[in-house]
Amino acid sequence: MRRLLPLVVLLLAGGAVIGFYASFASAIAQPVALLAGIAMGALVIVIIFRAAMVPESRYTGWVRALTGRNGRVAFFLLIIAWGVFMAGIKLLPKQNEGGLGLIGMLGGFFIFMGFIWSVISE
Repeated sequence: MRRLLPLVVLLLAGGAVIGFYASFASAIAQPVALLAGIAMGALVIVIIFRAAMVPESRYTGWVRALTGRNGRVAFFLLIIAWGVFMAGIKLLPKQNEGGLGLIGMLGGFFIFMGFIWSVISE
């Protein structure tokens, strides 16, 4: 059994490498999509880095802006815009409704969490 385990690990790693190569080969065939994906990944890394550095810098300007009275109003307006967007999805044909609905649900979650954060953190 111990002699078989390294072989199994090697086969699984080889399968993963072959799978990665296939997806990267198809991505290289479409350079605009590849560059857009790299840019979006870099943006996510920057956002996560800045969020991780917030405890080091205490209060920053954008945190004060979101947690003050103007932040509450801004998030309230975002909630209204989100509701209009979700109601507008019902006017679309059924096959286009699913993806936009998922994006709307995720966006609504973050908008409501931001609203709660701006109300509680005073």
